[in-house]
Amino acid sequence: MKKNELYIYIPLSFALLLPVPGRFAYGLIIVFLLYLMSVCGILFKKFAVKFFNAELSNVIVTIMLVSLCILVRQLVIVFSPLIAFVLGIAFFMPAFTSFILGNLYSSSSLSVLFELKNVFVKCSFFCVFALVFFFIRDVFGYGTISFPSPNGIFEIQIFSAENKILPFSFLASIPGAVVLLLLFNALFFKIISSFEIIETSRVD
Repeated sequence: MKKNELYIYIPLSFALLLPVPGRFAYGLIIVFLLYLMSVCGILFKKFAVKFFNAELSNVIVTIMLVSLCILVRQLVIVFSPLIAFVLGIAFFMPAFTSFILGNLYSSSSLSVLFELKNVFVKCSFFCVFALVFFFIRDVFGYGTISFPSPNGIFEIQIFSAENKILPFSFLASIPGAVVLLLLFNALFFKIISSFEIIETSRVD
């Protein structure tokens, strides 16, 4: 990943991850949605550009992604109404994120397979980051690891109420999520800058 891509990931991480409660169960759903929207977004774009001009195709792709979000949300409601209720409007954020990660707003003459591979790599990096983020918040903020279930979430207790690491309970809150995101992004920025310095020194 390059530094200019990090500047895209930072606002996307705040837009997508902050509105979602810090449970690993919800993170799994968001990651699934992001993969689904990213892949379908590429396919929608290839379909739209064949029948519409560039400006109209962007609108068509957006409508298709939002419609897909609504359809998937209805399926989640059938599976677990509580999960759909808790996620709320955050359910539609993966459509926006996939639109940016997949560059669905820009025209491209590349093959479908190449674009799918490209967006899969970008999406995978972001999704791994998101899952680690939700895992840390769930384990240290709530003392559990949670998974989706028809009743909402199924929890595996890691720390009991007596042994819970109280100082890290701050991570369960929105301010704690902001701090954690800032730390992660600062770490990625430092790592990328270090790699760029090494590459520059080798060229010299």
